[in-house]
Amino acid sequence: MALRPWNVFKKTYYVSHAGGASLPVASQLSLARARLQTEEAGAGGIGGSFVGRLGLLLPPAAAMWLLLLAARWRYQDPEKMRALDASSSVGGSVLRDFLGWRVAAHLGPYQVPNLVRARLHQEPLQTLRQPLLLDHERSRALARLEQLSQRRLAAQSLAPLGGLEPLFLDALALPGPARGTAPGSTESHRAAALRVVLDVVGALPPEGREVPPWVLSGLVAAGGEPWGTAQGQELQATLLCQLLRSAANCRAAAALPEVLAYLSQPGMKRKEETWWPVKAYLLSGETPDLLRRGLRLVARECPDAVVVPSRPDRDTPSLQTKRDLRSLWTTALATAAWASVRAWRGVLDVRALAQLAAACGGALGGVAALEALWRVEEQVIETEWYFAESSAALAGSAGMCLANCVVLAWAARWSAVVPFAFARLAKDDLLDAHRSFDEI
Repeated sequence: MALRPWNVFKKTYYVSHAGGASLPVASQLSLARARLQTEEAGAGGIGGSFVGRLGLLLPPAAAMWLLLLAARWRYQDPEKMRALDASSSVGGSVLRDFLGWRVAAHLGPYQVPNLVRARLHQEPLQTLRQPLLLDHERSRALARLEQLSQRRLAAQSLAPLGGLEPLFLDALALPGPARGTAPGSTESHRAAALRVVLDVVGALPPEGREVPPWVLSGLVAAGGEPWGTAQGQELQATLLCQLLRSAANCRAAAALPEVLAYLSQPGMKRKEETWWPVKAYLLSGETPDLLRRGLRLVARECPDAVVVPSRPDRDTPSLQTKRDLRSLWTTALATAAWASVRAWRGVLDVRALAQLAAACGGALGGVAALEALWRVEEQVIETEWYFAESSAALAGSAGMCLANCVVLAWAARWSAVVPFAFARLAKDDLLDAHRSFDEI
């Protein structure tokens, strides 16, 4: 059977010739469309073959690498970088945001060292200390700090913690002497300030985590968003344990009755209220073991100040593990959904189900390869030798660019590119999946 298109008065008509019994035109169109989609799927997607796809990816990847190399060379001068950051033009702002973008570190030479040398964190911190700020001014300052704090070595440039007073005031919703009687931040501002604080605290060694006593008191008394959820309470206890790894903070906590009362409570075990069992498990929170860890840290410096109870059993994994599992779960769901939509042919039978299963399996395998490469590159980017300005770092960047093209060309055979791009461009920021917690 064959379908021949005829264009008559700007409309396309199909004339079929089949041996034996004829089929309705609608059925013939459905069969032809399914055959065409099957042929396109078997051809390997974009480029038709691995070599073709690789040939399409290499030129734009090389061009992007060269552009980022030129940007790193041009803005290695701190004055030029500060001028770009202070630019009021749309193009300058977009370029500044792109250079600090997390994904840009995987596309070419590392730009964050230039941002750190220009000390771009000083102006946002000064802005946040002002008593009266518009919402967009506070949001811009927090976004600038968050771009730097996402990288461990860059987050260390924001230290010491005593200089982050406006961030602690925002994260803990405290009024502060410069703000009068009411805090000046919204829920989104408090969440952004908390992310920066977590980044800096996790990047510093224990001896560098000393904070004023009012921070410890404000942390145990914090309520509302983002502390009101089950994982928010577990995050609250986790941050307190991170701060108590400092001996000075332990001695200060021993003299604060409210901190000792918080650590001496039984703690909570609670799941998120939702109909989905997996989501409820991944969003659950529990604090008894974290509170005991805090008591142990205080008792290490002040043995007579507290009594450490017996070790409780934990019903769920650590907060870091639950966040990693949630990230993997949502990525797998998005990948399977996209692959199913792409492979659906409008017919539900055994053969169609087998094709759907094969498409989902291939897509999950492709996304797994892309995710594995992404995580390996993240580990490389966080190293000190990659942060340094050297030829080895440039060679490593070129190697990552080539590896990205090879793996992406291989994974493009299946429906893996769109879910991976969704995970990097939307899901990571929404779920805060790229951050880690230094749990003890």
